[in-house]
Amino acid sequence: MAEALEASSSIELAFRNSETAKIVHDSLKPEELLPKSTRVEVDMQARKNNLSLNINAKDTAALRAAINSFLRWAAVARDMTKV
Repeated sequence: MAEALEASSSIELAFRNSETAKIVHDSLKPEELLPKSTRVEVDMQARKNNLSLNINAKDTAALRAAINSFLRWAAVARDMTKV
């Protein structure tokens, strides 16, 4: 059987201000701190108005799922700052 290839993605999210970036970072932090999955690892850092996501996965399906989840959670957290 063929061994699965590893996949990775680096995503930079830009926000209106550093406060929003920090709120989104703090909202997603519990997901980053969950026990390491055997398929995905996520590193997240807030810098000024930006949030950096570095996602490493064992395969493209796991990478796609992690990207979709983190982007959806980031959008929800950002939208909640507008309420």
